[in-house]
Amino acid sequence: MLSLNVTLIRVYSVKKNNMKLLMIIWCACIASLQILVAEEPQLILPKTKVIHPLGWYSAQQQLWADEVKRHRKDPKTWLNYYAASRYAGMGDSELDLIVSNMAGDAAHSFEFALVKGWHLGNTLEGFKQIALAYNLQPQNASTYASMLLFSDIENDRSERAQFSQKLLASGLLSSSLLHYSYNVLMSVEQGGVLITEGENTAVPLYVLQDVFDVREDVKVVQLELLTTAELRTKILSNHRLLLNDGVASATNNTQAIAIQLPIQNPSYKFFYGLTLTQDNVSSIREQLYVVGLASQKSSERLDNLKVIQRNIESRFLLDYLTVDFNGESEFASGRVLSANYLVPMLMLHEFYREKNEMERANDLYLLIQKIAIQSGKEQLVNNYLAGKQAQVPYFPHQLDLKEIEGIFKKVKDNVYAQEYEVTNVQYNTFLNYLHINGQDGLYSKFNFDLSRYEEPALSFMKTYTANRVATKKDKYFTRYPAVNISYESAVAYCEWLTDQYNKQAGRKYKKVKFRLPSIKEWQIAALGYAKVQTWELDENNVEVGIPKNATDELTKDHRTIPVKGNDILYPWYRSFNYRNKVLNSRGCSLGNFKFPDDQKPCLPAKMISVDGFVMMSMVQAYFPNDIGLYDVVGNVSEMTEEKGKSCGGSWNHVPEESTIRSVNNYDRPDPAVGFRVFMEVLEQ
Repeated sequence: MLSLNVTLIRVYSVKKNNMKLLMIIWCACIASLQILVAEEPQLILPKTKVIHPLGWYSAQQQLWADEVKRHRKDPKTWLNYYAASRYAGMGDSELDLIVSNMAGDAAHSFEFALVKGWHLGNTLEGFKQIALAYNLQPQNASTYASMLLFSDIENDRSERAQFSQKLLASGLLSSSLLHYSYNVLMSVEQGGVLITEGENTAVPLYVLQDVFDVREDVKVVQLELLTTAELRTKILSNHRLLLNDGVASATNNTQAIAIQLPIQNPSYKFFYGLTLTQDNVSSIREQLYVVGLASQKSSERLDNLKVIQRNIESRFLLDYLTVDFNGESEFASGRVLSANYLVPMLMLHEFYREKNEMERANDLYLLIQKIAIQSGKEQLVNNYLAGKQAQVPYFPHQLDLKEIEGIFKKVKDNVYAQEYEVTNVQYNTFLNYLHINGQDGLYSKFNFDLSRYEEPALSFMKTYTANRVATKKDKYFTRYPAVNISYESAVAYCEWLTDQYNKQAGRKYKKVKFRLPSIKEWQIAALGYAKVQTWELDENNVEVGIPKNATDELTKDHRTIPVKGNDILYPWYRSFNYRNKVLNSRGCSLGNFKFPDDQKPCLPAKMISVDGFVMMSMVQAYFPNDIGLYDVVGNVSEMTEEKGKSCGGSWNHVPEESTIRSVNNYDRPDPAVGFRVFMEVLEQ
């Protein structure tokens, strides 16, 4: 069996006053921790070695910024400062400033040549600058990965092989990443084209081909390198691929290139690594079939389950997932990427169960659980598997298509969100469906859970959740958010709605999936920006209205600013002065939050609290965000696909816990937790 082991370096509702006390203690502990960490900023290793969370890089960026102030003439300090800033997602202008300042203090150093090459990006000039750095210090492994790519661009296979050997010997390649990359290559059919994204996913593939002679038939194409004309011409020529230049100059050229390459090269089979940014493949998602650690594009129906079975059973090397041969940290690159195994393995697990191959299913389940625990996806996997065991049967039910299709607003790509949180009338429609169709067990399972209440609260909650018909005289609580329901109930509601909609005659969309959102999807929906660029909240820029002064509400000018950081907290950020405030100029709350009991109501005086409500408010009681979503912060915290995690805070959360970034915890049905349905359009 092929051995890929390499020597690695080790990298290492309470009472208000009580809540304040807890917060003070918590902040003090965090402050103490920060002081300790600040003494020793850590080296920023390449992502072929380790991949840390974004927050870690942001913290390191601050630490290295302080270090630069103390050691301005030390080029290594500047190098780590730039690397941390880059990985933290700092904007171009901020990186420009770092390079400019570094030029004044370390212009003739190896480190400056390397940083300048990185900063020039995916350009021929950038690679030449890194080659200059290499010539200054040939023994410094920091240049090897980029030099490997440069050799490939220049079609110098001999030199590429040399840098592959150097990089492998340097210890800057995670052993688990090599194993992972091996299985990526084995996911590709003979002579196929593999589209990757990012140096850390392309480089180990080349090392495997050059050093271990693994799948040299696969054409590896790094997507972002094709966005530069001078590099694109060379790479396409090397692989004998065609691409119209007009495609690459499109607004979102990586997406256009990913779509057009297989169209303009029909004689090749194209595969897309599962690490690819979803934005780049969103428009061809229905033509992509997961076959392992890559998806194959096919315009015809593909029996991918058989391919997955073949790959996992006989092609993949999986021992490294169960036995840690090299003592790698949880942030080792290959371990971070291992979550990508879950999709094909869950598909194969279900296939085994359907075929009644229970021994294989159980063995695979153990591996799935291990990967899920290591990657922090245990709850998601358990929820997925649990959902397969309590499905709601289909009975014909007429939906109001005009209403349903009218209340979903586009978030990004093919993902839409309901204008408001699921209401009592909507959820009671689902419960009534179960009742009239004799599904008493499911009706009991998914009914409102009022077991935590005693009188008089129990009577109120029974009234609140009652299945009543609203009249002009009395709306009851029909338009209030459905609360006190379990995560499983919310999932069942979404699945029922999906099943019903996809069988309705005269529907707008051929096929959709209603579901709970991921945390990232929820945050982008809460941001509510029509021109959102990516599903990563911190990678977006938004246009805001700038008033004449801090107290003025009228917009004088417009400015584009980054979302990154904690400056933009609430969905009314388009009025710049209110981006991190919850009260308007009259002292009225812009959302339904928890305020101190002694805080006076705003005008009109008849209001009973600062926000006008003691508990839940009717949906659409406040202004929507810019894409038309109401109550994304406050009112009730909204469930996500991850059980126990909800977003946006509620009437029982203070404003600081009710932002577009807030992730709240819950452990059972709760009067402060509801849900908003998201819709994914699968077929137009």
